[in-house]
Amino acid sequence: MRNRSLLSFAALLAFAMPVHAIPPPPPQPDPAAVIEADKLAGELLVALDETSLQSWTSVAVSREALSWLATVHPDVWDPTVRETFYVTVQIRVDAVWAEERSNIDAAVANQFRLMSATDLIAVRGFIASPAGQSFRQALVGSYSGLADRAAFAVLYRRVFPEFPGLLDAAQKPAAE
Repeated sequence: MRNRSLLSFAALLAFAMPVHAIPPPPPQPDPAAVIEADKLAGELLVALDETSLQSWTSVAVSREALSWLATVHPDVWDPTVRETFYVTVQIRVDAVWAEERSNIDAAVANQFRLMSATDLIAVRGFIASPAGQSFRQALVGSYSGLADRAAFAVLYRRVFPEFPGLLDAAQKPAAE
């Protein structure tokens, strides 16, 4: 009897589920909101320290590269090779930084594009006022975290396919 009631319950759930359980894709953002989001992101970007962001990202991607090295090539223990690989990845991240900067900005601006154009205009107006300066500082702080994560994601995706080649380049001086 118990099994029969469980089967009945399962059948009820199966028929109660909507036919299209996958939600529809989100609507395209309002073009005015995209423009305002880009403006807000640009204004907050001015307050960020570009070299600090680039340096943090370079170190973060290099540390992740060392984790990749330990996972994929656990036989590479030579500290000189590991240090050379670490530095080579940092140099590569720094080399592609300018190329990827617009992708980083777009990734961060996407967070603001979830707001309406009216709200974005209001936020921009408020942070420009004397009363909104504290809020601006808090927003820049949270924007800094968004920028850190966005920069890491963009540059890691860009440099990750190059890890094997960078490792080969790091191993050549050690072999000589």
